[in-house]
Amino acid sequence: MHVNAKLMTVLLALGLLLHTSGCQISPSKEDIDLQDPIQLNIWLTAGSGLEPLIAEYQSQHPELEIRIQTSTSTQLPAKLQTSFAAGYSSPDVAAIDISYLDRFKKFPDYFYNLTTFGASDLKDQFLSWKWQEVLGTDFIFGLPTDIGPYAMLYRTDIFALSGLPTKPEEVANRIQTWDQFLRAGTIVHEATGKAFVNDLENLYLTLLRQSKLQYYSPTTQELIVGNNPAVKGAWDFAIQALKLNLSAGIAVDTQRWGAGLLNGDFAVMLCPAWMIDHIKSSAPTASGLWNVTTIPGNSANRGGSVLTLPRTGSHPEESFALIKWLTEPAQQLISFKTQGAFPSTPKIYDDPEIHNLYDPYFPNSEIGRVLSTAAQEVIPTYYGPHHADVEINMLEYLTKAEQGKLDPEQAWSLAIQVAQKIDTSFR
Repeated sequence: MHVNAKLMTVLLALGLLLHTSGCQISPSKEDIDLQDPIQLNIWLTAGSGLEPLIAEYQSQHPELEIRIQTSTSTQLPAKLQTSFAAGYSSPDVAAIDISYLDRFKKFPDYFYNLTTFGASDLKDQFLSWKWQEVLGTDFIFGLPTDIGPYAMLYRTDIFALSGLPTKPEEVANRIQTWDQFLRAGTIVHEATGKAFVNDLENLYLTLLRQSKLQYYSPTTQELIVGNNPAVKGAWDFAIQALKLNLSAGIAVDTQRWGAGLLNGDFAVMLCPAWMIDHIKSSAPTASGLWNVTTIPGNSANRGGSVLTLPRTGSHPEESFALIKWLTEPAQQLISFKTQGAFPSTPKIYDDPEIHNLYDPYFPNSEIGRVLSTAAQEVIPTYYGPHHADVEINMLEYLTKAEQGKLDPEQAWSLAIQVAQKIDTSFR
């Protein structure tokens, strides 16, 4: 006991000497290697394209062990809600699709406020409308990743057969409004017998995303699906296209869609940026048949995610460092080049990899310029707490009308009734 006490006195004196002299003993590389790595659990949506970047970050940070789980954009929010209710098993980082983010904004206590980590200083890095989407009341919920600005893809051969212009700037001038869009569709159908759009769902979503308001009021959080003129206007426009025989009734990401892209079963695809790679992979031999221009009306966005830090995560500092790195312009540019995820960081839009992008699938197009211009002209959109659930319902009934299973007016009435029941079930 006496020997141990004496030894303790010596060690304490040594520690005091080191402390008062301002010295710090840094662990050696060998010491770091012997330590257990900090484990970060990341929940991503399938197709995010972030996995290669995370692998690169992992290689730069041997002190970390990063584990990734992927789920669909609808499954991940449900898993996250379940983990919050259980009080455990939440990830350190969770990607939330933008259509679900407003639901989680109602529960800020479940997330770290990224203001704590200096995220406010990153505001100018992102598009202003995209930054607005991640904000709460004195709260930053996450950092933006990719976005989905719209472009209009069109078959140059079908346009030529119909007597319509084929150069992108001429097509944009000819189809500036949605009325002109319908007229062009009618010309195509009468000249070739072909449909103009792939289906009503894609048409409806494009028009609705051009509106500031969707299904919920940003001030009251109340459901306004039956009272918002933008919703009824998008629905009625889609039904008008149906009555003019302008829809092929072919859903995106189906086998028929891939064949339709190649065979020219429809002349136009209204296309958020992330869908472009779907088109190329679904119909690789259609290369050279499609070109790119702007959509009618104002710009719009569909899709994109936000990286958040759930409060039940164990390592917020390390997690924030990761998402900060992932969303920096340099990494977003890499993700665009390798995965087709369009960046939310406008400072790189003038980079030749975007501005001068040449894609042989779309010859003689300026696809990078079209998308970057569209991205900067998006009107901020409010989604609301149960946007995704209500929208799935609206699309279900619109499809029933398209397939002739319901009269359009009956489909609308039922869609509104069910939407109200969905909203009530969450309250």
